[in-house]
Order: sequence, then structure tokens, then C-alpha cells
Amino acid sequence: MQSRPYASGVLAAIVASSCATQPAPQGPLPVRNQHPAQLLVMHMPPASTRGLAAGEVSARADAAYSSLWLVGAAPGRQWRMDAEYLRVAAGLRVGIGSGLDLAVELPVAHTSGGFLDSFLVDYHDFFGLPDQDRDISPRNAYDVSLRRSGNTVWSADPAGAQLLDVPIYASWRLTPERAPVGFAVRGGVELPTGDADRGYGSGGVEPSLGVLFDREGDLVSLYGHAQYTWVHTPDEPARAGFAFADVAVAGLAAEIALLDDLHGFVQVAWETSTLRNFGLRETDDDQALLWVGGRLRCSDDLQVELGFGEDLLALVSPDFTAWLGMVWQPSSWGRSRRLGLPR
Repeated sequence: MQSRPYASGVLAAIVASSCATQPAPQGPLPVRNQHPAQLLVMHMPPASTRGLAAGEVSARADAAYSSLWLVGAAPGRQWRMDAEYLRVAAGLRVGIGSGLDLAVELPVAHTSGGFLDSFLVDYHDFFGLPDQDRDISPRNAYDVSLRRSGNTVWSADPAGAQLLDVPIYASWRLTPERAPVGFAVRGGVELPTGDADRGYGSGGVEPSLGVLFDREGDLVSLYGHAQYTWVHTPDEPARAGFAFADVAVAGLAAEIALLDDLHGFVQVAWETSTLRNFGLRETDDDQALLWVGGRLRCSDDLQVELGFGEDLLALVSPDFTAWLGMVWQPSSWGRSRRLGLPR
């Protein structure tokens, strides 16, 4: 008789666990390449095809911090990327209706010689990884410059706080909300609000077109994106006779339901280099990054995101990036499928 309350409690716990439901997939982490020249190019972040309903609003803030170290040289040519780069952005997304939504982002950059050089040298030494002579170079120095025949073709000055170009773009879902595979198109422009003379803007309006597709699953959801941007060359390289190249981007992402309030991510992204006509491997090769991270539900309206990016192709991309995001969207973390995931 005394065991009945205990058995009833166990039964209640089992029933409660079986009724736990998986939050609806929220889409991939909106991460991007932190290469200083690639940041001048209009970019629409990875996203789900699901649009906001008419009048719905989503606001986000994120920050990405990268260690940059890359030196390339050939007779008459040199590219040097030695810095630490912080990009902070606030964004707003508004639902128009009929699968259409509009987004705008306000990004700001902070650049310096940083503080991570000694740590990264020790990290590479400990694991026996190549460090491209970082250990014999001055620690925490700053130099982001493209030079030809001793003359600067393009550079980015160190900056305490510098406004970057502002992207505005729209997405339109073409498939029904409950279709097994979602498909959307999007397009936008980047406004020349950044200081192109200091290396934080392109100096012109840049249009971009892209597509999104996804397949949402019970435990794993898959996302893909591709886009093409027509790039504007800043005045400094144009005067030197060098043209920035248009950029094509593609990426894949997997969102995995780990716990009831926690989703994990594995993402890869590939893009062509806007400096690829310069004649060095370090400027011309394609760039590819691997991202891993997670999204934690703090409430039905608020989510926190964390990601880490590493270059997949050596001698071209940023060495390492840490990314932190926060998104507020009323009732965004909807519950629709009973999967019994632990909380």
C-alpha cells in the first residue's frame, strides 16, 4: 500500500516526459565569413524559408570576433592580414504577408592588433599545427593591406568603431508552409554607408540575388542557400587599376534537436574571393568555413545562440571566429511535435 504514491509519481513523470514536444525548427545560425575584404560584399545570411506572418517582427543582435593571420607574397605582390576583427550587428525582420518578409541590418566594426596572438601560438605548438610563421612575427600587431610594386592597392585602417555598409533584403517563400521541401527566393542591396577610404565600405550600391531551400524533420532539419552579388570596387583599388570580383556563395546546414530547449548546428559555407584577380593563392583561392554551435531557448520569445567557425581551406580564410547571437521574436519557439525529448 505504501508503494502506491511512489508508483503514481513515477507514472506521472513518464507521462509528462512522453508529452514533451520539440520546439519548431528555427533555421540555421546566420553566420558569415569575417575576411575583411569579404565583409565589404553584400551578403544575405543563411536562413529558413519560413517567412513571418503579416505584422510579425523579429529582432536580433549578434557579435563575431575573428583572429586574422595570413601572409602571401610573390614578386611585386603582397597580401597581409594580421588583425583581430569584431563585427557587431543589430537587425530587424518584418513580415509583409503571403510568405514575404523584409530585413535590414546595422553592422559596426572594431579592429585592432588584439590580444590572442600568444594564446594561438601556444595552441598551435601544443597540437603540432602549422602557424604560418606567426610565432616569429610581432605579437598583437595590425596590418590589413594589399600591395603591388610597393604601393597600397587596398587596406583597412584600425578602427575603434566604424559603421559598415547596410544591407536591406526581402525573402519570398514560393512553397506552401507544410510542403515537405521549402523553397524561397530573395534579393536585396547593400547601401554604401561605410567609409570606403578606410576599408569599411565598397563605396557603391551592391545588388544580390539568392535562393533558399530546406527540409524540416522531427529531429534533424536541413537547410541550403546560394546567392550571387555584383560587387562594387572601392575608389582606392580602382585608382590602382585593380577590380574587386563578384562573389558567389553556397552553404548547407543541419539543425539537430538535442534537448527540448536546445538545438545544435553543423554548417558549411563556401564562397569565391572578391580579391581573386590579384595573383596570389592567398587572395585568389575560394574560401570555405565550418561552423558548429547551438541555440538555447530562454523563453518562447527569446533565444541565445553560440557558434564557432574554422577555415576548411588553409591559407585564405580567417583563422578562427567566435560568434554570439540573440534573437527576440514573440512566440517563435512553437511546439508542434510530441517527441519526448528531455528538458
